[in-house]
Amino acid sequence: MYYKFLSLILAVFLTIGVYAQDRATPDPEIRKAKIEFVTGSMSLTQPQMQQFLPLYNRYSDELLFQKRALKDLSKNPDSKYTVDQRQKIEQKMVDIKARYKNDFLKIISSQQLAAMYKAEEEFKLKMIERFKHEKR
Repeated sequence: MYYKFLSLILAVFLTIGVYAQDRATPDPEIRKAKIEFVTGSMSLTQPQMQQFLPLYNRYSDELLFQKRALKDLSKNPDSKYTVDQRQKIEQKMVDIKARYKNDFLKIISSQQLAAMYKAEEEFKLKMIERFKHEKR
């Protein structure tokens, strides 16, 4: 009986761990399209591209994790908790952007960084339009 209980607990934790890991991993096709779109608008040199991509992937992953946390938070019925947690998550996103801005500026120019931010927003709008069109 004891071993069955331990096995059940272990299975639950492994399932949660796998689910959490999947939730933190971006869709490979969307990631590839986003990277192509963003880098295509930045006029990166080959050396810049080699340094930029690993950093951009980490940046994107951290932000995606926080965005998904915000989405999950909307399922919580406790509104006070939700408001407090939302503020904390949004602050984490601001902190991530500030930290990475300095790292990006060691590799790319401020004009290229501005182009990156603009391209990210444009890509997001294109994806929203695509999903709206697919639902019809």
